[in-house]
This record gives sequence, C-alpha cells and structure tokens, in this order.
Amino acid sequence: MLKLSPTAQKSANLVYHFAQRETKSRFKRSLLGWFWSFANPLTTVAVYSFVFGVVYRASPPATENGNAENFGFFLFSGLITWNLFTGIVNGCMGWLQSISDLRKKVYFPTETALLGGAASNALQTGLEALVLVVIMAVLSNLSWTVVFLLVALLFTIAFGLGIGFVAAIMNARYRDIFYLVGVLLNVGFFLVPIVYQVSMVPEQKWGLPIRALVEWNPPALFVGIARDGVYFLQVPTLGHLVAASAWAGLTLTIGWRYFRARSMEISEES
Repeated sequence: MLKLSPTAQKSANLVYHFAQRETKSRFKRSLLGWFWSFANPLTTVAVYSFVFGVVYRASPPATENGNAENFGFFLFSGLITWNLFTGIVNGCMGWLQSISDLRKKVYFPTETALLGGAASNALQTGLEALVLVVIMAVLSNLSWTVVFLLVALLFTIAFGLGIGFVAAIMNARYRDIFYLVGVLLNVGFFLVPIVYQVSMVPEQKWGLPIRALVEWNPPALFVGIARDGVYFLQVPTLGHLVAASAWAGLTLTIGWRYFRARSMEISEES
C-alpha cells in the first residue's frame, strides 16, 4: 500500500480542509444545498437551447446519431471547460487573499489553499459534466470517447492553476490585477470557439493567421477535446492532444515554481 510521507500527508490534509471549506461556503445558508449544483447546469442548457435554438434558430453541428443536435448542448459542452478555467484563475486570487491573516499567524504551504479551492471547483464542474453525460446517454449519443471530456478537464485544471498561481501573487501586490484579469477573460471568451465553430473563422485576416490563433490557443484546445469526446464522439487529433498536454504541463510547472518562489515574500509584505 502506498504511504505518503508526513509532510505530504499534512499537505494533503490541508488541501482537503480548504476544499471542504470552499465547498461549504458556496452553499452556506442554502436550504437546497447541492441541488443547485444540478439545477444550474440544467437551467443553462434550457436557456441556451431556447435562445439559440428557438429565438435565433441557430443550426447546431451534426452529432453522431443526429438525436442530440441541440445548440444548448453544443454550447454547454464548451462552457464546462471554460467556466472551470475562469473559476480557477479568478478563484486563486481570492483564495490567496482570504488566508492573508492566517499566514501571519502560522506557517503552512500556501499553495494548499489554492489547490483546495481548485479541487472544490473541479467537484462542481464534475457534477455539471455528469449532467451533460446523462443527457447524452438518454439521447443515445454516448461513446467511450467521453473519457476525453475528463482528459480536457484535467488539462484545464492544470493550465488554470498555472495561470492562477501567477495571477494570485501579482494580485497580492497590485489589486488592479484582479480587474485586469477579468477584462482579459471577457475578451478571451470570444477568442475561444464556444458559441461558434473554428471552421467559421477566416484563415487569414489583417495579415494574421486568425484561424490558427483561435484553434491552437490553450482554452480552445481544451474546449475542442471535450467536445470531440462528448458531443461529436470522435477521438481528438494527436496534434491537439500533444499541444494541450504541453500547454497544461508547462504552464503548471512555471506557475508552481513562480508561486513557491514568491509566496514567502508576499507573506512578509502582507
């Protein structure tokens, strides 16, 4: 049986504690509690299906069996990964700020607060993904390729944490970073093919390879991999998988090292 070292065990316990705290605070004073974890994604699917399917009469991309062709499902399959990414990036800044007083009183690995918060976000996203998978199963549009939805979410968590580690440190020094990140994420939403398909983007514009920039940016890769697995029921291309794993691994490594190197300085400055 695999046993963790005392230090690793302590860190794992702290991550669990912070994840539990974040999850409880999310449903604090809520009568229905976890019900909202399922109600929110179901409402999202219903609203998008009505707005884009009924009002705008948008034509959704074809699915494997033709039964699940609904613009709401298409959008939701992309929003799952995007919301996870933005939730972790924004959350990291808030989670670090929330433990500023505690860091002055006792030493502990500061990153455990961020990892715990990310774990809580991942749990919420997992429930949303489960709702989508169940819907696809009911519509008989489900295959073993659904595992790539999980792969995409793992890539998203790693990439989001990498960005979040850096953003958290910078925000601890300059509060403007929180607002700047919010603006960049709002702009970035439209650079990721969530409400449109990559094929709709022109290959060249203003002398720039616009389609390539959209297709190969990290969040777009994660969204594409998730959609391939759960909506189109196809295996993502090897190039997309390699690029996504490289972005996720490299960003997490850089962000982690930057955070570990600067977190003590932030504690002293606070």
